[in-house]
This record gives sequence, C-alpha cells and structure tokens, in this order.
Amino acid sequence: MDWQTKTGTGALLATIGALGILLGPSLGAADLGRPWSFLVGFAVGILAGMGVTLAISGLLDRRRGD
Repeated sequence: MDWQTKTGTGALLATIGALGILLGPSLGAADLGRPWSFLVGFAVGILAGMGVTLAISGLLDRRRGD
C-alpha cells in the first residue's frame, strides 16, 4: 500500500469512527440492548483506532520517502 492510499483510507475510517463516537449517543446506540450496544461501540472504536493508525503510518511513509 502506498502512502496516499494509507493516508486516505485512514482519514476516511477515522472520520467515520469520530462521527460514530459523536453521534452514537444521540442516535440511540446505547438503547440497542446489552450485547448490541457493546458491539456497536467496540466496532466504532476499532474503526477510529485503525483509521488514526493508518493515517499516521501513511504520513510517516511519505516523510521517509518510501
């Protein structure tokens, strides 16, 4: 994966994760029931974390010139 793909994909995933974190409570993610609210929150956290990691990795690859 080149740095542009990593940075773009990471930015997209981080944005989706951030929107999920911000809008989740107002859209009723906590009212889904016991296992589903945990799974939704876990998935949003994984998306946000993977996005930030990919974006930073892409920026580091760009700086190194790989």
